[in-house]
Amino acid sequence: MKKFLVSLLLGSCVIASAWAGENYSVEIVPQPDQEWRFQKLMAYSADASTKVSGRLTSSLPMGLPRGHVDVAAYSQSGQLIAETTTDYVPSMLTHTMKKKGGVQFSAVFDKPLPSDAVVKVAFHRDPPRTEVNPSHSGNIAK
Repeated sequence: MKKFLVSLLLGSCVIASAWAGENYSVEIVPQPDQEWRFQKLMAYSADASTKVSGRLTSSLPMGLPRGHVDVAAYSQSGQLIAETTTDYVPSMLTHTMKKKGGVQFSAVFDKPLPSDAVVKVAFHRDPPRTEVNPSHSGNIAK
């Protein structure tokens, strides 16, 4: 019985290491007046692509400002390899989502990255929306 358990443990370790993809180092690019934070950041190779995921939360009571997450991969020498942007889900940071660790985001690069690549993430605020006047000439809700 003991031999069976030991062989099962060793077998599972070998299988787990065969399934494990390449993990990349992830850095956060701070922004001026940053009142949000990234958590649980991961960058790993899967199939013929590289996936980056994590959570975004805010210390502000009103949640996150409108925006998106910029994701870029750099070589060790600082040369840009790939870049993309992604939205976070759900679009509002509610109290319940804040307790669960924040809103989620995920981005995919179409190709695997070199093993020494560094992935950088940053939250980018969208510009404030401008008020648009109605295009019709009169108010029809009279």
